[in-house]
Amino acid sequence: MPEETTEIRQHIIEDDKITGININLLTTFFIVITAIVFFFVLFISNGVMKRFNAVEDAIGKFIICEQSSKIIKDSANFLTEQARLFVLNGAPEYAYEYLKEKNVTKRRVLAFTELQNACSEQDLAYQRLQIAIEQSESLINIETYAIKLGYEAKKDSISDIPDEIKDFPLKESDRKLSKKELENAALEMLFGEGYLLYKTRVNENCNLTVTSIEEEIQRNLQINSTDLGEYLQRLRFLFFVLLVITAFIFFAMAYFVLHPLKNFLNSIKKDEKLNVIGSTEFKYLAKTYNEIYEVKAKNEKKLILKAEYDSLTGILNRRAFDNLCLNSAEQQKPIALLLIDIDNFKHINDTYGHAGGDTALKELARILQNTFRKDDYIARIGGDEFAAILPNYKISSNETIIRKIESVNEQLANMKDGIKTVSISVGGAFSPTGYDEELYKRADKALYKTKELGKRGCSFYTEDLG
Repeated sequence: MPEETTEIRQHIIEDDKITGININLLTTFFIVITAIVFFFVLFISNGVMKRFNAVEDAIGKFIICEQSSKIIKDSANFLTEQARLFVLNGAPEYAYEYLKEKNVTKRRVLAFTELQNACSEQDLAYQRLQIAIEQSESLINIETYAIKLGYEAKKDSISDIPDEIKDFPLKESDRKLSKKELENAALEMLFGEGYLLYKTRVNENCNLTVTSIEEEIQRNLQINSTDLGEYLQRLRFLFFVLLVITAFIFFAMAYFVLHPLKNFLNSIKKDEKLNVIGSTEFKYLAKTYNEIYEVKAKNEKKLILKAEYDSLTGILNRRAFDNLCLNSAEQQKPIALLLIDIDNFKHINDTYGHAGGDTALKELARILQNTFRKDDYIARIGGDEFAAILPNYKISSNETIIRKIESVNEQLANMKDGIKTVSISVGGAFSPTGYDEELYKRADKALYKTKELGKRGCSFYTEDLG
């Protein structure tokens, strides 16, 4: 068996060139392609994340601008309101609220700081913001000085005032003014056209700053949104590529692996040779299996020949004859049984030796096979004993069989190798219901009758032989 395996391997490798798709190479190809696509997916995903973060930052800055702009306006209006209320009625709490907003809460300062962080120093918005901050500080100084003038005008009626207001320096020219003039000066500073114009300029610069920052943010949003859209388009394309690759992988696995496996299993169950299909690996497997299958079939054939065929004559042996008899008994169809015996076989052995006897046996087997139908079964059931099973037999064929036996004896009379006086005696019997032991006994009685009649002939069983 090892030698047969080596021959099979050499036959497949040298004689049969296996071509087709190699599943290992195909798998490696798909892995490489998938890895490349995933690399691009990660690369583009990183770009998407960057653009998304940029959009998020821009939106964050936009929100900061909106909030800071509102805070600056609210804080400025609050300071103006507190300064005006103090100048009008001299209530100290307005001065305290003003200074608290200015020095403690510092909403306007914090909002300006947020705006500074939102814009670049190279931007025009940053320059406008600096002007707005300076103008805002000047506006605070105006409002603080107006509070000081209001305090000087009403200090006799004000019991408590912050030290910052008390200590705020007063111009030399204003020291000479009366209380009424001081109060009028304070009102003029906070309600006059100059103050309103100055405040308007501060608000305009703040608005221009916020507008510039918003425009820049909108440009960034547009650019990043466009880039983000392009990246998403590329990602969609790559995901489509991955979908196609996955579909190809499933198709390849189904066509080159699953289909051949299913086909192989069905063939194995039916004890058939495999179809050489699928990948090169499966084709190699199928070819190897088929070679082994053929070797196995040949070995089985040899075993069958050895088990069911006579080694000397090449016809069926006693075991095969017994199996045919059992099958006939089960089928219960009409048959005829012939028992054939070589006349004076011992004399042949004694005269011509065992080699001559073997020649006579082989020649008889050959002649019987050539004389009877292909559907008839010729078997050697003993040393010089033969039998013939004739399926689908009719009694009307008895004369035909007798003539065939006469033909056999004539051919045996002219044997080669100088062997003379070879003949056969035959006894036959018929059964309409297949083989049974009684059929054999009847055929044996008919054979005995032939020998009594002088041998070299054929007799069929009749009731008088019972």
